[in-house]
Order: sequence, then structure tokens, then C-alpha cells
Amino acid sequence: MLAKLTQDKKKSLQVVILTPFRGPGNLPAIYGTPEEPPKIRGYVELITTEDIKAGDLDLYFRAKSYARWARHYGESTVVYKSKEVLQKNFHQIPIKHEHPGVISPGTIRFDFEEVLNKHTPSSIHGQRNWLNYRFAATLHRGFLQRNMISKQDVWVFNTCIPSPQSGYLPTPHVFAGVWESHLPFTCSIPNENIQLGEAVPLTIQFRPFVPSSGLVGQELVVVDAIVKMKQYTRLWHKRNVKNEKKVVVEMPVNQGWATGKDGMQRTIMVNVPFAPRLSCTTITEPVRKTHCLKLIMRLKTASMSDRHAKELRIEMPVHITGPRPPTVYTIAEEEEEQLPTYSSVWEGGNDGD
Repeated sequence: MLAKLTQDKKKSLQVVILTPFRGPGNLPAIYGTPEEPPKIRGYVELITTEDIKAGDLDLYFRAKSYARWARHYGESTVVYKSKEVLQKNFHQIPIKHEHPGVISPGTIRFDFEEVLNKHTPSSIHGQRNWLNYRFAATLHRGFLQRNMISKQDVWVFNTCIPSPQSGYLPTPHVFAGVWESHLPFTCSIPNENIQLGEAVPLTIQFRPFVPSSGLVGQELVVVDAIVKMKQYTRLWHKRNVKNEKKVVVEMPVNQGWATGKDGMQRTIMVNVPFAPRLSCTTITEPVRKTHCLKLIMRLKTASMSDRHAKELRIEMPVHITGPRPPTVYTIAEEEEEQLPTYSSVWEGGNDGD
């Protein structure tokens, strides 16, 4: 149970999210699966110790995708902002007023449940883009008095990976070709859908040189290799577009390669980061995020010098999805930074991803 509390000596207002899980920034975390869409359960609680002047109490929920970036034109700077509300809801919380405009001492509790769309995107936190799920409870105080507001963000993980009990069999994601028209190769991962925090086996297989290459019987040598995963972000505002890219995995694999005349095979374990370092693949109007897994190698034969090695570049588009719900209470181990407060995220001027 996680809550955001706003209080003074006479009253307190809080939004409580009922979940045992936490996400980045220690936010309450909610999971969605193909079997069950994300459901956010909780309650609003208002506690007063004496009569207070107040009117209505309401709860507003919204899921919003948002992008904000700046572009410089000479001495001028233009700030672009774009948003899309993916889902919203409003609750008027019933209050019994014994006297008009006055709330008597006691506790008011309102239970709520928000069922998100089945294909709702997972949360995103970047310096120039966000996808955020927020609840805001407001106690309206009337003329010359400041409203009392309590806000609570929720981190949503939504996955497209079915339950193991469903009999789901993933389709391998394969990239095959013939390098330099001489060397057949196949690169594969178990599935194009990759979960945040997953360890992915990447298998590269080389068969012998083709007869027409003139290299039959020669040993293949891997001079060096590197595995990368890149995240591509597109921010959009009307006709203005900003494209960014970020390397989220960079893993040199220079040792441990076998040599041989009859081909070779090797499996490399690629540790995929967790949120917020890596975002899920997302398509909204303001923010689009896509991903590519790359294996870049320099190859030669045993009779060649290293400076004559040639590059093999394999690029495999992948779909990053949220993890399935954990069976025990966990906090993301790869959380490398504490998220700033919502106001600095939403309104701050520091952009970047």
C-alpha cells in the first residue's frame, strides 16, 4: 500500500494505491498482461479533526503522453510541447455537509478502481518525454482559500508476453544472409518481444565458406565483436519533429571465439536494462520509441592480417515490452537514478533522453 499525503494540523488528504509492488522512483507499480489488463485499485482518504470550510471533494485520473523540447534559431529559442491524453476519468466524492460549506470532524474514504485499456503503454520517464499515470484528489475550499490537493503517480508495466500456462510458444526472431557473398550466417534470438530486465540469448552461427568464394578450407577468425541495443525516440508536434537515439546496451565480445574450417556457433547472453534506463516500445502521437539489437563483427581468414578484416553488421528490430508480474514483492534492482518529483519532470526545462 503506497500513499501520497497532504496534511496540516486540522486535516489530511491522501491518495492510496493498493499494490505490493514498486517501480522506478519508488512509485507504486501495477502490472498488465494479455490475460488481464492493468487495474489500479486504491482509495482517497480525508481526515479532519475539527470543522473546516470546504465544498466538494473529487478525484481525477488521467494517462498522458507528453513531449517537450527546445530548438534554437539564432538568438531565439522555440519550445515545442505536445501531449495526448490516452485515458481519463473523474469521480465526484460524496460528502455529507451538516452545515453548508462546512465539513465536520471525521474520516471520509472513497474506494476506486481504474481498469486501463488492454494495450495501454507502459510508463516512460525521459528528460524530454514522459508517459505518466496520475491521480489527483482535490478538496475545494472556496473563495480566498487555497484548495487542498493530493497527487499520486503510478508506474504501469504492461506486457504482451502470455502466461507460460497458456501454451504460448514464441517464434524465433532470425536474421540470415551471406557475408561478402562468401560466408552463410544466421543470427537469432528466441523472440522479437523482449521484456525489460530480461537476459536474452543471442546466437550467431557461421557455416563453411561457399565453393565459389575461393576460400573453402580456410579458417574463419573473429577479430572483434560488439553487441549493442539502441533506442530511437521521435518527438512530434504538428510539423515539428525531433529524432534522438541512445545506446542502452554496449557489450564488447572480443574473447572466446573459436576458429575452424567447418564454421562456428556461439551464444551470447545480452542483459537488457530495466526502466527507466530503457523504455518500452511505444507509439503515441507525441512520443514514439523503437528499438534495434545489433551485432557488429570484424571477420577475416587465418591467412589475412587484422587490417584486412571486414565488417559484418547485423541489425534486428525488436519490441521491448514490460515484464510479467513478479511472484514476490520486488524493487527494480537496476534502478540507477531516483526520479525527480512530478512537477520537475512535467514542467522542468532540462531536456534529453
